[in-house]
Amino acid sequence: MRSICCALLLATAFSSAAASAQQSPAASAPTQQESPAFEVASVKPTDPNHLGSTFNFAPTVLQISGGTLRRIMEMAYDLRTFQILSGPKWLDTDRYDISANAPTLKDLSQEQRHTEMRRRLQTLLADRFQLKVHPETRELPEYALVVTKGGSRLKVPEPGQGDGISLDRCGVMKGTRTTMSNLAMVLSMQLARPIFDKTELTGRYDFEMNYAPDGGCGSRQPDSGTTAVAVPDSPSLFTAIQEQLGLKLESTKGPVEVIVIDRVEKPEPN
Repeated sequence: MRSICCALLLATAFSSAAASAQQSPAASAPTQQESPAFEVASVKPTDPNHLGSTFNFAPTVLQISGGTLRRIMEMAYDLRTFQILSGPKWLDTDRYDISANAPTLKDLSQEQRHTEMRRRLQTLLADRFQLKVHPETRELPEYALVVTKGGSRLKVPEPGQGDGISLDRCGVMKGTRTTMSNLAMVLSMQLARPIFDKTELTGRYDFEMNYAPDGGCGSRQPDSGTTAVAVPDSPSLFTAIQEQLGLKLESTKGPVEVIVIDRVEKPEPN
């Protein structure tokens, strides 16, 4: 069954989200018996003058700025947007700042800390937003990322570079020493649909791709708050992937684990 600067930060925070679409999500808000909680937590509406959003797990501190509840749920349940169904409209419009800490997690490994932070965030959402969910399996559209008949146009990376995928400008995606699984994850975030790496390309690669985002760029980048300037006459994302990377997205359908929102309310001020 089949989760950069700021966008890269999200990809890091949801580090195992690429696999989570293939695994069963948490069944519901934690029960009272198994509800680990943050020692201190604050939830408040974001200043409307604040642009952009950030999500970060520090070793024992959770910091979210300008996050919609649906995006916060992605972080809490290690899912992607298309795996979180139902909910009122304000789930995607109202933004919140969350600050919380769990100093007792300091001696755990990074993976263990992230798991425990997510469990505590689920508890916080159940407490402050009265959030209740249940799991289902739905047949949903998905894509397979494959190599075209003409072959890949990805470049061998230069030595000594960093690694990752950035969206520094609207309609410009740049990969540095990145993997195809990471590309599939970022494309999945862009297209809000499961995407699976079927390229059989196991190395690391460089690329730069120019494309026209759905809905255009607008006046500002939603995550960074910087001025957005699209590359003129750019193709669609699907065309760019094929023409510029030598890859393509093949449409199919498959079973996807999702969570459905049963109840949610706006939080009371701290």
